[in-house]
Amino acid sequence: MNWLTKLFSKKSNNQLVMKFSKEDNTWLVMKGYDILYMGNEPQCNAYLWNHVSK
Repeated sequence: MNWLTKLFSKKSNNQLVMKFSKEDNTWLVMKGYDILYMGNEPQCNAYLWNHVSK
C-alpha cells in the first residue's frame, strides 16, 4: 500500500532538492522541474545551505 500513497501524494514544488544526474555526471539543485544549480556534491550542499529559508 505504500506505493499507492506515493502515487497520490503531491510533492511540494517549493522545496529545493539535490539529485545526481547520471546523464551529466554531476549534482543538481532543483526546485520542481527547474535546475537552479549544477556542480559537485560539496558545492550543491553549500548552495542548499545558503539558500534554504531558516
